[in-house]
This record gives sequence, structure tokens and C-alpha cells, in this order.
Amino acid sequence: MVIGIDASQANRKIRSGTEWYAFYLIEEFKKLSAADSGITVRLYTRDILQSDLANNLPENWEVRILRWWLPYFWGQIRLSLEMLFNPPDVLFCPAHTIPLIHPKKTFTTLHDVGFEDYPELYDKLSLWYHRWSARLAVRKAFHIFTISEFSKERILENYKCDPNKITVTYLATRQNFTIVNNCQEIVEGLGLREKNYLLFVGRIEPKKNIRNIIKAYEMSGVNMPLVLAGRKLMDLPENPNIKLLNYVTEEDKWALYQGAAVFLFPTLYEGFGLPILEAQSAKTAVITSNTASNPEIAGGGAVLVNPDSAYEIAGAIKQLINDKELAAANIQKGLENLKRFSWQATAEDTWKTLLKSKI
Repeated sequence: MVIGIDASQANRKIRSGTEWYAFYLIEEFKKLSAADSGITVRLYTRDILQSDLANNLPENWEVRILRWWLPYFWGQIRLSLEMLFNPPDVLFCPAHTIPLIHPKKTFTTLHDVGFEDYPELYDKLSLWYHRWSARLAVRKAFHIFTISEFSKERILENYKCDPNKITVTYLATRQNFTIVNNCQEIVEGLGLREKNYLLFVGRIEPKKNIRNIIKAYEMSGVNMPLVLAGRKLMDLPENPNIKLLNYVTEEDKWALYQGAAVFLFPTLYEGFGLPILEAQSAKTAVITSNTASNPEIAGGGAVLVNPDSAYEIAGAIKQLINDKELAAANIQKGLENLKRFSWQATAEDTWKTLLKSKI
């Protein structure tokens, strides 16, 4: 049995939620495949594997580098050509884009349908592409994974799909997180002081509710800067107390989480909301939305707010900054919540589902 995996997302130099999901599943699959004789795993990528992804490849794994000269349509066209001439028995695409030509037993992960619920937050081309690829996946995929009960519910409400065709497998945070020993040094190198800034991590775009985060920060009157760490995709108001970090390394990101006084994540829409778990694992108090998947993922380890109310977000900021006992309780509940999530468990559920298709 040959299991093919689209590794193009996992192989990116800069990874966010979808890319880390693909990366960690592949890392866990390396361990799981050792127990299954007669299985070959084939990774499809458009470039040479990044060193961390190429590390410890089992003997029964192979890599197919599928060169493509265009920046777009690698998955739809180039991967389709490979499927036409040399298809695996099973194909797994960790993002909801599946090739136009694909094996009957093609699995994919539809992370969320935010483009259906908030179409106004997408440009016309992106909206068309997301809808087209999601509908193709729902119609043609043998089975679909998604990352929260909320996302499964929204898929079923937006598309005609058998509920038994969808399996929920949660994301997880970095395993075996350890304290960043040089946190103070890193934070100070970024012009900050430990436990003296508010933090947001994610793309700087309207869907992340950035305008209300900034408005709430200004309303709160707290005497510390607001740090926005992520790719900037929108204009921001002038404010010398707002520090934009367009890109940070993984080490810097974890130091920022650990050093923050409060992590702000009152986003408008999340299929999962991985930064919630990341902040919880770094023992930082969290404020997040009472909508979409955020309460499901936060699991009681966050202060929940109405993301449309800057006033409510501001009140939660002041509450956590001024009430140390509340902040400590928030952190402890967050640590308990983390026990529900594991890349190992997610990979095992995914792997078992893939293998069932050979029956």
C-alpha cells in the first residue's frame, strides 16, 4: 500500500497554523509507519525538503520533488499530473486543496469555512478560490478531516455532506514545551520588558479583529505597550505605544508568549485558534472571543469576551492586569486544558482513518 502525502504546506520555511498541522502530522506518521509493514509513504513537494522535515525519514519513505515554474496551481495541475501517471493507493492533502486528478481514496483537511461566514473579509479572487476548492473537496474527497466541532458544524451547514464523512481531529501546540531560559534577553532585544506588554500573535488582518484590539487597548489605559507579531496585511493607526513585529523566529515567538502580561486573541473567526494553546502552554493569561471555535479550544482557560465590543475587551484587559489571582487561575486552567490536545493522538486518529480505506 502506498500512502501519498502532499507535503508542500509542511515544507514551507515560514509556517503558521496549516503548515504546522501538516508538519507535525508528518513527524508523527514517521513513528507510526514503522509498525505497519507493507506500507510505503510518499511525500510530494515542489522543492527539496527543509532540514527539519527531512530529518529521520524512515526507510519505507520516499520523496517526489515535483518542479513547477508557476507560483500558483502546483496542487491543482502539477500534482494532478503525478496522480495521472503514478498515483498512490491513498492520497492525503492536509489543506483543503486537492488535485483535479486524484485517486478515489483521497483524504483532505478542510480547516474552516470562514470564507462562507465572513465573505466580506476576502478579496474576490481569494473568495472564489476558497469556495471552489472547498466544494471540490466536499464533492470528491473520500473522507474529510476538520479541526474542531465548530468547523464540522459549519461545513455541514454550508455544504451537502454526510456527517459520517467528516472526522474531527484537533490541532495541538508544540510538544514538550520548556521554559525559554533567555526569555528576558530576547524580549529586551526586541525593545520590551518581561510582563510589561500585551501581545497578539497572528496575521495582522481584519479577520483577526485588529481594529477592535487596538481600540480596546487604547480604552483600557494600561501603562504598557501592545505588541502585534505577525504578517501585516492592513493599515494600522499611528500610535507610538503599538509595536509591530512583522516576522519573528520560533524562538522569539515563544519568548514573546512567555514574557507577555496578557495574550489578546479576541478574533472574529477561527476554525481552531492555535495561538490560544500556545499562550496557555507558555503560562500566560489569555483573553479570547466567546464566538466560533474559540470557547471550544480555550476550554475554560481564558477570559471570554464579545469580539465586537471593544469596551468588553478593554474591561478584560484591566481585570487581568489588576487581579493577579484571576490571572493565576486563568493560567492554571489553561495548563489543565492543554491535556486535551496532542499531536500524537491527532496523528494516530488520522493514520487509522487512512489505513481503514485499504479494507
